[in-house]
Amino acid sequence: MLSCKGECKTTFKQSIGKTIFRYMNGQKRCGVCSVYLRWAGSKCPCCSAVLHVRPRHSRAKEKYYEITGIKWL
Repeated sequence: MLSCKGECKTTFKQSIGKTIFRYMNGQKRCGVCSVYLRWAGSKCPCCSAVLHVRPRHSRAKEKYYEITGIKWL
């Protein structure tokens, strides 16, 4: 089981902003650590969980795809 070691919250944590724009600015979200971070890899440097690169909520997804111009469904 994955667990947060606390490194991400002190070293990699990014400033607060709207969720949709966070993903557009290159930030990724770790579901285990519950923190947005700017990281080049696909896994969290703290807990090695896979990072989210797009919004998960349907309304946020719609807006994200509308702004980026990517076709969704």
